[in-house]
Amino acid sequence: MAPPRLRSLDDLHVGDRYEIGRLTLSLEEIRDFASRYDPQPFHLDEEAARSSVFGTVVAAGLHTLSASFGLLMASALLRDISLAGSAMDVRWPAALRPGEEVLVTVEVMEVKTSRARRDRGSARLRYVATRTADGVVVLDATGLHHLRR
Repeated sequence: MAPPRLRSLDDLHVGDRYEIGRLTLSLEEIRDFASRYDPQPFHLDEEAARSSVFGTVVAAGLHTLSASFGLLMASALLRDISLAGSAMDVRWPAALRPGEEVLVTVEVMEVKTSRARRDRGSARLRYVATRTADGVVVLDATGLHHLRR
């Protein structure tokens, strides 16, 4: 089920959880991103990756984050109320390999209205990307979003 289209920061409540969607990164996508933004051998070359801690080519953590965040921003959830973001805390507990599907969820951790600007506020949202095959978390990030009321 698609996430709802929120009309205001006031529609968010601590503990709300939304399934944003599923994504899969192909080997070609992983290599393309890495060649431009994170050209480490274990993102680009299968032979070099075999001797890495991963044992195979894996997506850059920033690629996993960007793709997951892209799903959120492409969804209807924040489309009408997003103003900006100003902070992010990110962890990659496990690697994402080519062809592995992940489910991206968003949970509301905190909601605050602005004292200075009553027409806006902020929400701390936690994004989690979980491999659907085995339930392993590959991304756990919390971002601070500035949103319309």
